[in-house]
Amino acid sequence: MNLEIAVQHFLQDLRNKNKSMGTVNEYQKDLNMFLSYLQKEGVNQVKEVKGSHMASYLENLIKVRNYKPSSRNRQMNTLRSFFKFCKKAGIVDVNYAEYLERLEEGKVDRVFLTSEEVKTLIQAIEHPLIKLVIITLFFTGSRISECLNLELGDIDFEQKILLIRKGKGNKSRTLPLHPDLESALKDYINRWRVDCNTNKLFLTERSGKLSDVYVNRVLKETVKKLKWDKKITCHVLRHSFASALVQRSVHIVAVKELLGHASLKTTSGYAHIQRESVEEAIQRLAL
Repeated sequence: MNLEIAVQHFLQDLRNKNKSMGTVNEYQKDLNMFLSYLQKEGVNQVKEVKGSHMASYLENLIKVRNYKPSSRNRQMNTLRSFFKFCKKAGIVDVNYAEYLERLEEGKVDRVFLTSEEVKTLIQAIEHPLIKLVIITLFFTGSRISECLNLELGDIDFEQKILLIRKGKGNKSRTLPLHPDLESALKDYINRWRVDCNTNKLFLTERSGKLSDVYVNRVLKETVKKLKWDKKITCHVLRHSFASALVQRSVHIVAVKELLGHASLKTTSGYAHIQRESVEEAIQRLAL
């Protein structure tokens, strides 16, 4: 079977399993890169793909594209999922991808902002809609895709909750609505939200929506204006939300639920913040 056709079958299988659009798009992006590499190698059929092709592709990601081990491993997982599907569907007889090995990723410290830094950042943002989006990210810990997919009906001002519909892994969750965020959203909806024929919460008059690329660009420009030596993206606001909760002794399991993590192992990366706070408290003991 032709590789492009096999990929389309695989992506449709993901949709049939009710995987989120974000997940499907990530798989598609990874596989398009792999197919582009194989075409240069003269490989067009699924059965022509050998383990050596996969290994050289993954090595190319590290040596030529300067991918980090974690990004390379994610691509490897995509190949494993795709060829597992091909084997199950009878498209190939052997799944060479299952023999691929992970690289050691090493520990990467998450970048996060203190509450005071977030306050400074928000005050420096001149674009009112982007400012509101950043406020929402910090008070909800949502991913930027989840935030920009919010609709008017996802906010229950009476119950003071906010619904994240079909987040990562196609899972939904509800979040408490912080009083400051509640006030800001009410003002936005009642006074200056663009009157457009859509239920999207955040939108511009020009496009009827708001892109994550634009939000991150404004963030980058604001950080440059502040002369901060930090790379700040929308995801850093999510880290900042989690870090602020951990520093205030919110149980790690509760943080996991608020972030929508599938595994506690992912959330435990924030535990070092709690340990540092405890160590600092011990050092301040005196007789």
